Amino acid sequence: MDKLAYITGTSRGIGKALALLLLREGYKVIGVARHNSIDHPNYTHLELDLNDLEAMTSFEFMEEAEKVLLINNAGMLGDIDAVGKINDESIVRVMNVNTLAPQILCNKFIKRFQNHKGKFQILNISSGAGKRPIPSWASYCASKAAIDLYSETIAEELEWKQMNNWSIHSCAPGVVDTQMQSQIRSVSEDRFKLVDNFKAYKSNDELYSADYVASKLFELIENPQKFPEVVLSVRDF
Repeated sequence: MDKLAYITGTSRGIGKALALLLLREGYKVIGVARHNSIDHPNYTHLELDLNDLEAMTSFEFMEEAEKVLLINNAGMLGDIDAVGKINDESIVRVMNVNTLAPQILCNKFIKRFQNHKGKFQILNISSGAGKRPIPSWASYCASKAAIDLYSETIAEELEWKQMNNWSIHSCAPGVVDTQMQSQIRSVSEDRFKLVDNFKAYKSNDELYSADYVASKLFELIENPQKFPEVVLSVRDF
């Protein structure tokens, strides 16, 4: 069976780990990122800055397969500071990359394949920050809360339209050892009062590896019917 995955943010972290895992499992992968760090015969790279929403109009889903995935993984934290001290442009970038770009891609994906047979799956990478307020992360929290609710709404629409060959989930990966965590630990306490907690996650070896998270997400990719809740966390598996 031909299997195809579109993944955003494949240059590093969870996105790269997922892409490499799916390639090993026989998927063809189309990666979307500003930079390419994967060399594989079944990998195609699309150089795209998800902050540029106008460029999204040229992002076409052209190849067909019996199983097709869209994984909206790319994300950014933005300025870490209290509201009133962050740059307006940071708010725009965070909402573009974390919320608007995934919404547009979901819309394009469903529009492209809604009348096709086969299995279609959307996986949005969310965050625990979308479920509670974290001071100095206001835009990030809001962006991830939005993608959770957007996913739940799509799930209701799929059920309403009896699109039984489709599934969608929004999954929080937990605290993962990525470049974002390095960014968090580099901030002073006067800008982020919880910074010592995140330094402790690293020093106490409490961070998930990107490979571990990818392996857990693969369970969801292979068996979406086992996860009836749309909004999930890797810790729920």
